[in-house]
Amino acid sequence: DEKLPGSLETDAQRLNQILKNLLSNSFKFTEKGEVTLKIYEADHNWKQGNPSLDNARRVVAFEIKDTGIGISKDKQNIIFEAFQQAEGSTSRKYGGTGLGLSISRGLADLLGGTIELDSEAGIGSTFTLFLPIDYNPAVAKKEKHTSLTVSEYQLDESAPDVNIKSVPTVKVAETKDLNVLNEIINEIGDDRNNILSTDKVVLVVEDDVRFAKIMIEKAHGMDLKVAVATNFEDVFELANKFTPIAVTLDVKLPDASGWRILDLFKNDINFRHIPVHLISGEENRLLAMQRGARSFHLKPLKAEALTVLFADVVEYHSRKPKRVLVIEDNEMDSSQVAKILENGDLIEIEIINSGKKALELIKDNLFDCLIVDFMLPDISGLELVIEIAAIKKLEMRPVIIYSAKDFSLKERNKLKQYSNKILLKDVKSLDLLLEETVMLLHIDHKDLLPEKRKMIEDLRSKKDVLTNKNVLVVDDDVRNLFALTTAFERFQINTITAESGKEAMNILDENKEIDIVLMDIMMPEMDGYETTQKIRREHKNNSLPIIAVTAKAMKGDREKCIEAGASDYITKPLKIDQLMSLMRVWLYKK
Repeated sequence: DEKLPGSLETDAQRLNQILKNLLSNSFKFTEKGEVTLKIYEADHNWKQGNPSLDNARRVVAFEIKDTGIGISKDKQNIIFEAFQQAEGSTSRKYGGTGLGLSISRGLADLLGGTIELDSEAGIGSTFTLFLPIDYNPAVAKKEKHTSLTVSEYQLDESAPDVNIKSVPTVKVAETKDLNVLNEIINEIGDDRNNILSTDKVVLVVEDDVRFAKIMIEKAHGMDLKVAVATNFEDVFELANKFTPIAVTLDVKLPDASGWRILDLFKNDINFRHIPVHLISGEENRLLAMQRGARSFHLKPLKAEALTVLFADVVEYHSRKPKRVLVIEDNEMDSSQVAKILENGDLIEIEIINSGKKALELIKDNLFDCLIVDFMLPDISGLELVIEIAAIKKLEMRPVIIYSAKDFSLKERNKLKQYSNKILLKDVKSLDLLLEETVMLLHIDHKDLLPEKRKMIEDLRSKKDVLTNKNVLVVDDDVRNLFALTTAFERFQINTITAESGKEAMNILDENKEIDIVLMDIMMPEMDGYETTQKIRREHKNNSLPIIAVTAKAMKGDREKCIEAGASDYITKPLKIDQLMSLMRVWLYKK
């Protein structure tokens, strides 16, 4: 069209995706004849009522016309919602249609445009994408179509740039299992229905009813309220709801490992400050320390030990400021450390320039975190942290090694036995030191001074392991694909989608750069179990993380997922923050 302007201001990636989807759809449903793409300047031939188009300086139309099977009038509204092509039998014959029409319309809405359809069964279809010549995000976001229904993915509605809201869904669950769960909660008798915003709440993660009751009794004796999570599903739901001041975490739950839950807490910026007290039947104190637990307790616990645990919860929460001892002989370095950690009355910093003086000071004073230089004048950093670890009252006390020395692998492995984190001094490490110290002091980053808070937020956005990763999402419901594709954009994640196990296998054959797979279990034909097994068997890539998405409370699903070769699992309805934390855990491991 000669009237076309020389350029169009829009999101090139989204436009490219829409056109690919529409063209792919037309080619797939056109066995004979032709598919044409025509681009021209539109002259108000779209349906009025879209402010972005109605008020646009000029509008460009992309018309994809085919001579395929067409769509009857009564099916033309359904095609964008339920993702059906004429009839179910047609879908079975032709298979999936890429990201589909629903996702294409959603993307068009985000660009301030729309997609219109003109079709007749047996004759063909014409899909026309209308876009304003000048893209205005503020107008586009107000469009009436930008909130799409999502069937099984529950997104964080407060998150920026996510225009999808979840609707009430039917949660797949066995009634018997839910009844049993409700009976357990009723028998435990926690405070979940009697918690005020001013109450100090402890989240107790424990499936043993008798032990949970004892913990509630001990907590009440310290004027604490208690919410009890007996399974993985409830942990983050209750944490979100009640904002606990501490968590007690049993390592062995029926449906999840406590270590996994601890990792999820410490990889989530909204939860990582909450002190987690680990309870286990096996001695794993070192691992608990390395993963950021506040304390470790070996079962069976006596009543006195529980009293001490909850007393620590209350005392640590109320004590301000938190005290940090910096053991550093270089005056300039110690001054920089003090400056980066200064945060009003939240943190008190004391500096000592020798290891022996530090040991004397530690014996008579309480410090919440120790920052140790390895190269001290009177004692090596390794000797110092070994002596610190031998002091009973300092058991599990956070220690950060902060040194200019480039450690050998042997030295690093030795130091890991006595420290939570090893940081190498360089121009970027002060921000890291702030982040690690704040986490180990269990201070919410939102309580920091504005400039310090921004440092941590900027640091997490820069070093986020999710950034630029390629995620393959396998799901036969296009609404779910669209929900995740849109949500992942704000994390700078590249999303590749497949609507079937077969399509997923083809993608993995062609694309060796996939970093992680999100696999829906309930798919027709080749389900998630079979697809996962085939990936492990045919691609022989055991290091590729595969997260299975299972229906809530379906008994045996979790075990079957792991047996099939899944690395981990998560249940519907998905919460994006929880999913992000789980993906981070596996990408860090990878």
